[in-house]
Amino acid sequence: MQNESITAYLKRIIRQSGLVGKLIFINLVVFLFILLIRLIGHLFVDEALFGNVLSYLIASSVPSEIIFRPWTIVTYQFTHFELMHLLLNMLVLFFTARIFVHFFGERRLLSTYVLGGIFGYLIHSAAYFVFPLLKADGPSVILGASASVMAVFFAAAVHQPSFQVKLFGVFSMPLIAIAGIFLLSDLMGVGSSGGGVAHFAHLGGALFGAISVIKAHSAGNIMNRVDRIIARIKLPKITFKREPKLRVHTGESATSKMSDEDYNAARNKRQERVDAILEKISKKGYEGLTKEEKDILFKESKR
Repeated sequence: MQNESITAYLKRIIRQSGLVGKLIFINLVVFLFILLIRLIGHLFVDEALFGNVLSYLIASSVPSEIIFRPWTIVTYQFTHFELMHLLLNMLVLFFTARIFVHFFGERRLLSTYVLGGIFGYLIHSAAYFVFPLLKADGPSVILGASASVMAVFFAAAVHQPSFQVKLFGVFSMPLIAIAGIFLLSDLMGVGSSGGGVAHFAHLGGALFGAISVIKAHSAGNIMNRVDRIIARIKLPKITFKREPKLRVHTGESATSKMSDEDYNAARNKRQERVDAILEKISKKGYEGLTKEEKDILFKESKR
């Protein structure tokens, strides 16, 4: 848009990008903050400044240290200080999270990202105490969005394994095959000491993502249970989507809320339509959908 300030432009881009864009934006802001702290410390010849600030964001593999900084099991999921680490994680998140949102919506994306990261930390910490090889270099720390991204990635891949993804815009591969390559890479890295890569955290995130979509739409699903628990907690309302106002119109243009029976019938009809589209995806891939079907799937994911 002409005559649009940089601030207005950024606000518009973030708003239009949905939760996927907001997660990437938070990761980027934290990265820039850490970069600034490192620069300030270097200019003032205070090399300890960077480490001190970073210690309030990254998570230790030793649970006893987490007791004093419990927030770090969440903040570590948004913390990077190497550019390539950030770029790779955000690139994978950008593509897989958009697929995830088509199936489950934005609120579930947030809970999968955060809980997947926490579960990844727990697996990483448990592995540190179980396997002597990981103790060789002393207590380790964990940082980066990898476990959270793997949770989102595997949730989408296990839920719709045949979903076709075009790599480099040239050839198609099922989503589960790409997830398998990432999984194999981490499994191969588990046996190597050092390197600073928390492979067990990645595997923990992947495991959580797979578990989170077991009977994805049933009342007993772990994420649906989490949603019900969160719904009972009286917190300030955070809007992820516009709530549809379902009304019926009389001949006099008056409006009234739908009855439970009408609402359930409308919901079931929408679900049947979505199921048919998902079935088509499993056979022909996402690119096989018409524009109307893609629009329907996108709108339903926002509910």
